[in-house]
Amino acid sequence: MRRFIPILVILAALVAAATIVSAQGEESRPRAVPTEPIKDFEVVAKGEVIVHEFEIKNEGTATLEVTDVRPACGCTVAQYDKKIAPGATGKVKATVKTDHFGGPISKSIAVFTNDPEAPKLQLVVKANVKPYIAVVPGFARYNYVQGEPTDGIAQTLWATDGSEVEIVSVKAPYDHLKVNFREATEEERHPKGMGKQWRLEFDLDSQSPVGALRDYVEIRTNHPKQKVAKIPISGFVRPRQHITPPNVDFGQLEGAALPLQRTLHFTNFITDSIELTEVETQIEGLTAKVVDSDRDAGYRFKLVLTLSPEMPKGEFSSKVMIHTTDSQNPIIELPIKGTIL
Repeated sequence: MRRFIPILVILAALVAAATIVSAQGEESRPRAVPTEPIKDFEVVAKGEVIVHEFEIKNEGTATLEVTDVRPACGCTVAQYDKKIAPGATGKVKATVKTDHFGGPISKSIAVFTNDPEAPKLQLVVKANVKPYIAVVPGFARYNYVQGEPTDGIAQTLWATDGSEVEIVSVKAPYDHLKVNFREATEEERHPKGMGKQWRLEFDLDSQSPVGALRDYVEIRTNHPKQKVAKIPISGFVRPRQHITPPNVDFGQLEGAALPLQRTLHFTNFITDSIELTEVETQIEGLTAKVVDSDRDAGYRFKLVLTLSPEMPKGEFSSKVMIHTTDSQNPIIELPIKGTIL
């Protein structure tokens, strides 16, 4: 039995040493503890901006480092403390804009730390987004051709709690979009609405610039729980005619590569059909020919450009002038460039 005593002593010493090392390691590490990982704001008005500062306490004995913070879609982290001393409390400031939300929402924030036992913390902002201002249809989408007639879009607005809400002001995002508002007539009132109802009429200028429409009309009210309502504007203003591609770069060409042809597609978007009456080119050796479409005559054409072997050497840069029967767009310019080596 005596021969087992030294073994027992050695085992006890190893256990004691491991305990000491473990204790020392535990003492020298950070410990991240969020004081309130889930913040529920309960009912908030649609359009309200939720701002909250989460607190993370370092209950360890080494500096806690926040290495990264990744908010979920719809949530923004404004700032956060990157280092938190032992015993101190750091903050992570989160912002949630509720313009696009309705009903219960839950937005998470992933916080990454150097705490080996809590390398990733999950913080959550919860709320029930309630619109106190109702707008029907609540959006305006446009898809039309520049210069063509546009139809007005009407909206009806009221307070969902039945209060006699007033519209204080309306701000449109574009100069070419006009928004007028007035109290709705009996015929214009929405059947599901209540209290005082308002009529908003959107009028988009037919000569609006070509391009995408992507913004909001901002409506300010006197409602104590929702001062602002936003109506999304989306869509696209097309050009009357379009060439694909809109410009041509032949690049650098050896004379042996000529003749060379390039075919472009010409599309007419307006309601009336048109003709391409003439194509002018100022570049020596470049010819252009229009080919009508068999299926969409007056709306789709092919423009065939040909560089002949007689093209002089050197750079060329000019515009091909396409004449149309569209009174609002009689001449369309097509930039052309390249180099003959």
